[in-house]
Amino acid sequence: MLDMDIMLFDFLPKIMLSIFCGSLIGFERELKDKPAGIRTYMLISTGATMFTLIGVYYAEQYQGTADPLRVAAQIVTGVGFLGAGTIMYARGKISGLTSAAAIWLSASIGMSIGVGFHIFSVIVVLLAVVTMVFLGRIERTLGNKGKKRYKFRVSGPAAIVEQFQDIIYKSPSKFTILEMDSIDKEERIVVAGYLSRSEKHSFLKALRKINCNYKLYDD
Repeated sequence: MLDMDIMLFDFLPKIMLSIFCGSLIGFERELKDKPAGIRTYMLISTGATMFTLIGVYYAEQYQGTADPLRVAAQIVTGVGFLGAGTIMYARGKISGLTSAAAIWLSASIGMSIGVGFHIFSVIVVLLAVVTMVFLGRIERTLGNKGKKRYKFRVSGPAAIVEQFQDIIYKSPSKFTILEMDSIDKEERIVVAGYLSRSEKHSFLKALRKINCNYKLYDD
């Protein structure tokens, strides 16, 4: 039977710390518009802490007959499947490796908290989040990592096409005009640009507001 004092003053603070650390990693991923977000990383970290606490507790209760490392080994194996689920292969490119690695890290943080390395766990989480944010900015500076090239074809009256041009000029993303012509008093323009998933969503929302005819192509 689990002692109430152990549950309230040993297990519960570790669980709360694990929730905080996992959520912090997830928040950084959420800002990058990744499939796995705050709740996913929080649950992974908290679950790893729970399994570790259970393993350590029973090893202390039944000395010589229980091995907490068995639980740890199964956590690493199980999290590997979750990480694999975030990795996607599309158009010759592999994406999701950073999220998979962050899931692995989140589980290790949970295990670390479970065995009592509280301060060390917080330091590692802060270092990891700062590093991911900082290196992410460097990667974006060096190229269009995490973005796809799209083509947009818009047609309609001259006023509609002018509004569309105004949208692309004001957009933080860079667009290149590929074609411009006029057929039967209807103007047409084709542009291309590199957009992230969130930028694409915002851009399509702006197009719907001007009520134009458009087609989107993956390039």
